[in-house]
Amino acid sequence: MKRGITLCSRCFFCGETAETVNHLFIQCKVTGQLWSLFLRRKNISWVMPGRIEALYSWEEAGLQAKNRSNWRIILATIWWTVWKERNLRVFENRESNMQQVKLNCILILCFWCNDVLDSL
Repeated sequence: MKRGITLCSRCFFCGETAETVNHLFIQCKVTGQLWSLFLRRKNISWVMPGRIEALYSWEEAGLQAKNRSNWRIILATIWWTVWKERNLRVFENRESNMQQVKLNCILILCFWCNDVLDSL
C-alpha cells in the first residue's frame, strides 16, 4: 500500500511478472516495443541489458548517430513515456493503446529535441 492505494505487484503493462525497475524500463515486452521503435529506425541490432546500470551500452549503440545529443534523449524519452503511462494505469485506472503510447513517445522526443536545438 502506498499513499492509501493498494498496488498490484504485477507489471501494469504486461501483467506477467513482478514490477521492478529493471523489468518496467528494460525487460517488459511492452516497453521493448518502444526500444525497438527507435532501434529499428536506425537499423541497429542491440541486445537489451538485464539491468539499468548496464545501459551505458546505449551510448555505444548510438556512436553512428548524426546527432548524439538527440540519441541520448531517446533513453530519457522512453523512460518518461513508460513512467507516465504506468502512472496513468495505476492512479487513474486508464490506459492508452500501444499505438498511442508509441505516438506519445515520438511526440515527447520531438518536443525535447526541438527544445535542445532552440537552446543552442
